[in-house]
Amino acid sequence: MSSEQLDALKEQLAQLTPSQKQEMARFLSEQIESERSGSAQRPDALKREQHMVWLKAHREEYAGQYVALDGDILVGCGATMREAREQAREQGIEHPFLVHVSSVNDAPFGGW
Repeated sequence: MSSEQLDALKEQLAQLTPSQKQEMARFLSEQIESERSGSAQRPDALKREQHMVWLKAHREEYAGQYVALDGDILVGCGATMREAREQAREQGIEHPFLVHVSSVNDAPFGGW
């Protein structure tokens, strides 16, 4: 692709809405990851990997809250799953990954 074509594409991308830009960023991120791995991973496997990476990086920051993720992008958070889901929907994400984040220090179940 020539630099003129790339510049024209950048100008078009600048005109997108924030949610469209976010969708384009996710698409490009998936393309880069696919090329790095040397094989085209299934999109759902890539998303799961992105979810886990995000959760490891932000676990303590969001401990005790529900988060809504789209790949490795936080699209909602709150005290309830409903809050997180509604924030994601406001950003145009209909099917986010929803999970309650626990702290590393939280016991998985009652003590002995």
